[in-house]
Amino acid sequence: MTVIGVGGTDSLSQAESFLASAGGPPIMLWDERPDSWSHYNAGNPALILLDGAGETRVERVGSFNRSRLQDALDSLS
Repeated sequence: MTVIGVGGTDSLSQAESFLASAGGPPIMLWDERPDSWSHYNAGNPALILLDGAGETRVERVGSFNRSRLQDALDSLS
């Protein structure tokens, strides 16, 4: 599984600052416009898991922790 963070509602410098402070995912994409968030109906915070074809498999809105992430991953099997 590849984890990718997507920033798109703040400036690039704010996204970089968040990534540095939060120790976020190893891959972080930033969208100048929030088009990627709009495409997936993402809010802040949101967890969206896609399959290899880019199809949404799991969508959770609201804060999440390690346990909620594990529950979402377990639901894929």
